[in-house]
Amino acid sequence: MLREVTLDKLINLYEGIVVHDRKQLIEWKDHCGIPLYEMKQRTLAQDKMILGALKCAKANGYSGEE
Repeated sequence: MLREVTLDKLINLYEGIVVHDRKQLIEWKDHCGIPLYEMKQRTLAQDKMILGALKCAKANGYSGEE
């Protein structure tokens, strides 16, 4: 659990989530085309988008302290 949430901690968290999502897709590659696999693909895309947004916020000076 995150006690003090910072932008860096969120970025690290989502980097781990994206790695986990990719690992699941590799493990499920033989099930391509079934709804669960497609859901995992959407989850990966969503988590990558969130990670990208967090990195963009950090690059543009957002600290979350406002």
